[in-house]
Amino acid sequence: MTTEVHAYQQATKCYAQLKQIQSAKGIGPNAKGWPQISQWQTISSTPDYWNDRWPKFSGTVWYKLTWQFHCEEKQNQPMMLSVSFINMAGQVYINDHFLWQNKSLEEPLSRNWNMPRRWMLPVGILKPGENTVYIRVEGVSELNPGIGFVHLGDYESVMAKHEHYWLEMRDLLTYTLCLEVALGLIAAFVWLFRRKESAFGYYALATLLWVLYIGMKLITEPLFALKTLDFARIQSLIFLVFVCFTCLYSWRFANFRAPCLERTLLWLAIVFLLLTLFMPAQYLDFLLKVSFVVAVGIYLLNCIVYPVVAYRSKQPEAYCLALVMFCVYLPLSLHDGLSIYLHEGNLLIVYASPFTAVILACIFALRLTRSMNGVERFNTRLALKVKQVRTELEDSLNHSHQLELKNAKLQERIQLAHDLHDGLGSSLVRSMASIEHTRENLNNHQFLSVLKHLRDDLRLVIDSGSSLNTSVPETPTLWVAPTRHRFNQLFDELGVIVCWEFPDHWQGAITPVDCIALQRVLEECLTNVLKHSYADRVDVSMRFHNQELIAFVQDNGVGFDTTAVKESGLSVGLRSMSTRLIKINATLEVESTPGCTRITVRKKL
Repeated sequence: MTTEVHAYQQATKCYAQLKQIQSAKGIGPNAKGWPQISQWQTISSTPDYWNDRWPKFSGTVWYKLTWQFHCEEKQNQPMMLSVSFINMAGQVYINDHFLWQNKSLEEPLSRNWNMPRRWMLPVGILKPGENTVYIRVEGVSELNPGIGFVHLGDYESVMAKHEHYWLEMRDLLTYTLCLEVALGLIAAFVWLFRRKESAFGYYALATLLWVLYIGMKLITEPLFALKTLDFARIQSLIFLVFVCFTCLYSWRFANFRAPCLERTLLWLAIVFLLLTLFMPAQYLDFLLKVSFVVAVGIYLLNCIVYPVVAYRSKQPEAYCLALVMFCVYLPLSLHDGLSIYLHEGNLLIVYASPFTAVILACIFALRLTRSMNGVERFNTRLALKVKQVRTELEDSLNHSHQLELKNAKLQERIQLAHDLHDGLGSSLVRSMASIEHTRENLNNHQFLSVLKHLRDDLRLVIDSGSSLNTSVPETPTLWVAPTRHRFNQLFDELGVIVCWEFPDHWQGAITPVDCIALQRVLEECLTNVLKHSYADRVDVSMRFHNQELIAFVQDNGVGFDTTAVKESGLSVGLRSMSTRLIKINATLEVESTPGCTRITVRKKL
């Protein structure tokens, strides 16, 4: 049975009719020579794949196509010969005249399996009657070797078929390649600037693999001197890994994570990687088929299950992707997978790829738009919240300011109370003690002297409220002199012996605030001795040791229970002294037993 192909050249009315197609293995030392007449086998049609006749055969096969050519008038226009593909490399003769051949007919072979070829046949090349076209094919059995459609006829009709094959095998793949590169770069940049969008990162990786896979289909010469089977190993592995990353990006697009399933895909890819790299050549055909079936099966299963995953995500862009995968990718992949496996029919995915790439771009744009809208809504809510918090903060600051004013006033009152207690109160106690121990009534001069002492102490209280104009006395002796003078009179009248021991010079940095605080503490200590101790000896001392000021007042009075006094909280004097010393970073130590009470002040310099 023969297949007839008619091509018409209306201007000259020439006809080329295919009468017979035959094939035979090459002969000779390298099994590449012309076959003998008895070796030719008739085949029914093209495309033809010789694995159907000679399984596991790799090498040279010749095809002999016999055409009947005649013209009603004298031929005045050239004819055209075209072949849709030659798998893998080839050589063409017409009427025993060499016409064309690939660059490499030895390993590594040139690659024509996805490359339509055409040749212009000048007037006179074809003779009236029988004409023979010989096509030598160098192929590898694992890659299903053979030839595609062969056409001989006028320029217009054959060129139209050639352009159809070129569109299907070259142009559509090139368009898809360009679109995928653009989308992959956009997705990669989105992922680089926003690492949380892992779906875009996986899509960029899947796109990279798909671009490599398409690029390997488009190239016509071997890369890096790779042999044909090595090239096929790499291409098969790329396709499987591409399917795995496609599953991952679609899952991440719906915010779906399945760690066990993802690890399974990873181990599957690793296993096939090892098998692909180290599988012996005699088992490679089986491995390539298994790898292809597994990859297509995973892809189809993902297309079937993904609508459920998208439904659970509650995201519009996931719904759109699920619709595309289930209604477009699933039927196309099923059809093309069967076509490749059975070597029948045309691939539809090449026609749909540019459109699906645009659809994916729209879905990604929807994803980015929703993310941006979410950011804008968040910014709006954040602005309102910031405004609300600012208002609340202003109210809180105003309230805090009022509380600080009240607290400042309260602190001033407490400070004034402490100053009056430690200063004017101490003077009143001294005056009262002096009057109590005076046997005669006070005359005007004595009474005026008491009042002057009270006035001086009141001035000191007023001046201590601001230390701006206060200076530190030159020596500790000068600093303690006024206090020593006032209390010596009282202690002398009471018969109390007072020992004063102070250094001749200051050591370290002493401020006016320190001097005032220490003076008030000293006056309070001595006043307490007058009021409560019933002592007959008092020691007042100051010294400097290891960068520390140490001052103490010790008496031999009746003493008191320090724990009970602290717990009762009734000792205004002790609280006042502690408060003053805390302000100048000093400490107060109180030790008291019957016969010895010692109050020590320590300040780091």
